[in-house]
Amino acid sequence: MANNPVTAERAPRRPRPAAYEGKPPLLRAVVFAGLTDAGSLYQGFGDIQALSIITRALVALEQQVYEYRGRVVKTMGEELLCVFPDPSTAAAAAIGMQQRMEHFTVDTSVRLGLRVGLHSGELIEEPGDVFGDSVNVAARLIKIANAGQIITDGSTLARMRAALRRRARAIDRRRVKGRSAEIEIVELGWRRRSGEPFTTEQGMLLDRSRAARMVLVSNGRDIAIDGTRASFTIGRDASNDLPIASPKASRQHARIEWRRDKFVLFDHSTNGTYVTLENAPEVLVKHESILLHGSGVLSIGETASPNGRGSIEFRCG
Repeated sequence: MANNPVTAERAPRRPRPAAYEGKPPLLRAVVFAGLTDAGSLYQGFGDIQALSIITRALVALEQQVYEYRGRVVKTMGEELLCVFPDPSTAAAAAIGMQQRMEHFTVDTSVRLGLRVGLHSGELIEEPGDVFGDSVNVAARLIKIANAGQIITDGSTLARMRAALRRRARAIDRRRVKGRSAEIEIVELGWRRRSGEPFTTEQGMLLDRSRAARMVLVSNGRDIAIDGTRASFTIGRDASNDLPIASPKASRQHARIEWRRDKFVLFDHSTNGTYVTLENAPEVLVKHESILLHGSGVLSIGETASPNGRGSIEFRCG
């Protein structure tokens, strides 16, 4: 992972794939959320510890995304690209992300900030990516944001619920790349007032009162994991909670942790872990983390196959 955040603005704009020609774009809200001051962590803690802190911070942000019915499209360095069904949900998630990051920095005693750019409009979705004018505008807005800010625009704000609009203040008008006319730049407030609980907009938070539960199926054996177990280890060594008899597996290959009713897989292996989430293509997770939800398959050290010795089915509920 590079010390500096990588943002979508550095990538050239790609043409619409031929497979999507003629299909109507989707109306969505796009959020770019990027960590700030990450470079100082590498200098102060060293690469390994800094990477661990940054990974934990990104996992905490991903939890907020899924809490508000969003989807993490991809991670780019210390930045997340996410989509949400509507601007109100995206704004509530952005507020939750800022509040979660504030809580994270207190818990870890590290200097780490978050900046957010939010825009709504039409976009094209494809596996592992989204693109379109709304994505480009959101990428410009995060460039305007400083640490601790949520920056959106006037047209996106107008589509939000009244309770969210009351949090906003106009700070500028400017022309952004790709737009001929100036747009109104708006900052969305997120800090909690004294005595308020550690939540965002009431009624938008999904019910997560029940403890999470995951079942792993390996070699015909069911293994249940719940909130009573903070960490579950997988690897070739017999000391692991789930030993894997595969030459592709590392001795201490990966672990699953339960965090705020969510399960997160952390890979620290040589060959990586191939993860297939429900209705999603297989992805390689290597020295990274991924949020596990729904059901799917973990393949230890090699791509999933019917006869793979490192294949583990999972389901969360």
